[in-house]
Amino acid sequence: MTEAISPQPTSGATDHQVGPIQTTAVGRWGVVLRLVLAFVSGLVVYGPALLLLKLPGMDGKADALAGNWTLVLLKLGLPIATIPLAAVGVIWLLNRFVDHRRFAVSGIRFDRRSFPALLVGTAISLIVIVPAAVVLGRLGVGEVAEITSHEPLWAATIYTLILGFLMQGSTEEFIWRGWLSQSVGGSWRRQAIITSIGFGLIHILSNGGHDSFGEGALYVLNAAAFGFAAATLYFATGSIWAAVGIHGGLHLANFLAVMLGGALGWQLNLVTLVLYGLVGVIVMRRLPGRDHDDAAPGYAR
Repeated sequence: MTEAISPQPTSGATDHQVGPIQTTAVGRWGVVLRLVLAFVSGLVVYGPALLLLKLPGMDGKADALAGNWTLVLLKLGLPIATIPLAAVGVIWLLNRFVDHRRFAVSGIRFDRRSFPALLVGTAISLIVIVPAAVVLGRLGVGEVAEITSHEPLWAATIYTLILGFLMQGSTEEFIWRGWLSQSVGGSWRRQAIITSIGFGLIHILSNGGHDSFGEGALYVLNAAAFGFAAATLYFATGSIWAAVGIHGGLHLANFLAVMLGGALGWQLNLVTLVLYGLVGVIVMRRLPGRDHDDAAPGYAR
């Protein structure tokens, strides 16, 4: 893991430093407003992609039947590429008109930390999910998913990478760990807790394949624990790409787990809830200034 950055408490909403930083904390209703904006933003950014997919000739079903998987991936990948780009545009607007800060505060940038941080985040999800899923599958605990898709392995792998890192990993981490974290402000612990709770709650509306209230609740808690781990990795590495990595790595790990005969379902969610939670707690405890990070910025509007 790259060297942790030092805390940078700030004095107001006009701060122009590059994230992740400790900005001035907003009050209760400010937090609620920003959680709503994060949720709405996460829906709005899909608009351009959905419009592109409706254009004539963009339906890849015929190409899939003809075995032209390269063209299928292009027709899916190009619209999907607009989603994180749209997220960047929305975040610029939120920084400009809600927080009155420069875009740089969101921490969305490429630098020397980016690729190593991406690899670290990806590796953590692979370590958390794949061994646990495979062991559960060998023990007969949980449901082992059947592979019913007819696309070649290389195409399925590329699609998983596009879905995991480009569509969901980049987009959701830009919004929830990039913009929202500094927007709610306060200590890193406060930012991580608020953003992870909000991230977990939006998964109430997500289709996690659960069959009961208990399984649904576990799915939401698992998403919150994952969000906490993603936030702490962002703070520790100083790069949003660590959060993108752990997010994209989750999708890649699930894909590999299925390929290896691993078990999915609520049993795996329970295990990963504990493991992601431990990752978040361990990393948070190692952050510089953690003994006084709750004492800094006061409350703003």
